[in-house]
Amino acid sequence: MTLTDEEFRQLFEVEQVCFRGSWTRETLAAEVNNPLSVFVKAQRDGKIVGFALGRVVVDEGELYQIGVLPEFRRQGIAEELLEELHRQMRERGAVCCFLEVRSRNSGAIVLYEKSGYEQISVRRGYYGDDDALIFQKKFAETS
Repeated sequence: MTLTDEEFRQLFEVEQVCFRGSWTRETLAAEVNNPLSVFVKAQRDGKIVGFALGRVVVDEGELYQIGVLPEFRRQGIAEELLEELHRQMRERGAVCCFLEVRSRNSGAIVLYEKSGYEQISVRRGYYGDDDALIFQKKFAETS
């Protein structure tokens, strides 16, 4: 997906607000433009207010980041982003999607479980101050 300079500025702003700058501008740009990446954005009044970013390699998807600006949360935007991300991943041949999340991020965990993810593993101390929970969602077979 090609973003205008203004769209990328908005996307980077959402990333900064939601993830406290865990990715640099260059890293985000490289990932959005990577041919293996799946990128979905949510807009309200022409402004990017949320996004989901992942990747499909062979038949597995991985969700890297999903974020919605605080003032737009609890409106179903994250669920819509996940649904569209999953649809695009399935189109690219993915049979499942993996993600990792901080064990203390209860809001995200509820979202993932509601979307059909199941916890499959734990990486102790992965974030230094927190464990990473590994989740997987298996996509339904389509005939």
